[in-house]
Amino acid sequence: MLSNDDPPGRIERFLNRLPEGLFLRLVLLAVVGATGIMLASDFEQLKNARQAALPGSQRTEPLILAPPGRKDHLRPYLPRTMPRRRGARPVRLPGYEHPPPASALSRRMVFRLGSGGRASALGRIEPGTAGELERFLDRNKGKVRALSLHSPGGAVAEAIDMARLIRKRGLDTRIERNGYCASSCPLVFAGGKERQAARSAWIGVHQVYALPEAVGSLHEGMAEAQKVSAVCQTLLVEMGVDPRVWLHAMSTAKDQLYIFTPEQLLELKLATKLTGSDSTRRSARR
Repeated sequence: MLSNDDPPGRIERFLNRLPEGLFLRLVLLAVVGATGIMLASDFEQLKNARQAALPGSQRTEPLILAPPGRKDHLRPYLPRTMPRRRGARPVRLPGYEHPPPASALSRRMVFRLGSGGRASALGRIEPGTAGELERFLDRNKGKVRALSLHSPGGAVAEAIDMARLIRKRGLDTRIERNGYCASSCPLVFAGGKERQAARSAWIGVHQVYALPEAVGSLHEGMAEAQKVSAVCQTLLVEMGVDPRVWLHAMSTAKDQLYIFTPEQLLELKLATKLTGSDSTRRSARR
């Protein structure tokens, strides 16, 4: 055991040489730094919790919403399920005997062949989905004339490849009654030679964003998102669609959707034909 007469150790000698008050300032700085780190961590957890609590981010059951109006377009983005008008029937898709469950929208996109030259594309657009669509069309060569989309979107690059493949094969695209085509899905829809949308369909867009961990820094992620947005607008022009479609996407936060009215779909040439009546829209507003 050290006695009071023992010479001070290295740490004590270092502290004794510090100007008076400097040690306390260093301790204070360390405490402030640690507090800042803790606050940043708490803020990040709070931000994540708030994102998880957004109306649509984790929801798996359909959300009852009013249809869009002339000056009322924004709705929550639902990446795992879909919006639904009150009293509306579930969507029917080619190749399905019964309406598919809403939970199918949270899974990878699958393709099914129906009757009369119609097929369906149901689910999320993931890396590799464009290749899967190409193989599906090759297996069913000459049997598919129109593809019905029901999707919350997903990988933008895949959606662009799908659109070009659909146009190359000369296929039509459709969004069925009460169907859902969100985020990058309208890019796929734009690939159709003829593009038929039900008046009761939910077709909407929002900002393209890149995850920082996928591309590097936040600045690089923003630059990549801008580049992808330019590619999306170029695609729309190639497909004969008004590029103003993507201006609505660029001005809409990623947790929301800008839902197009039926009239806008025709005006912007995103759809070439509308089906169904306005009765559903009128009843939903009463």
